[in-house]
Amino acid sequence: MALLRSVRKGTRAVTWRDWVFAYLTLWAAPLLVGMALSALAILWRWPFDAMGTDVPAEDTISAMLGLGLFLMMVPVFSWIGLVISFPVVWLVLKLGLGGWLSFALGGVAMALAASAMIGGMAPEIPMVTGVLSAMALRWLLKRRKPDVFDLSRDNGAGHS
Repeated sequence: MALLRSVRKGTRAVTWRDWVFAYLTLWAAPLLVGMALSALAILWRWPFDAMGTDVPAEDTISAMLGLGLFLMMVPVFSWIGLVISFPVVWLVLKLGLGGWLSFALGGVAMALAASAMIGGMAPEIPMVTGVLSAMALRWLLKRRKPDVFDLSRDNGAGHS
């Protein structure tokens, strides 16, 4: 597993369908997870409310609901980072620099750039979401096109 490298000119193997699948999945996944968390929190609380009794683990349920609602809002803002990341990810894969560390650093950079465009957000939130999104993007692309990230198949093309 290379931290900084991938197969040079890996963009030749990645089709537009792979790009669309990966980016749409990244964009929609927080919404689906947020809906599931919110539904779980509501379903967990509902029987206690119906019986008129105190809800055990009220703080936990509230935290789950809050996180779920936050995740449902992520796609409203995350598209900016995803749009500006595409040309960077394409170039990184073309140059053979698509390692895990490269994606993580790129995720931080793209998230901070998107955050600066939106404004008014603590940098920790976009940094974490940027790294998680970048890792998920690399994982999704690797699942669809494993040869792009398999350095043993590169035949030394441009790498020393």
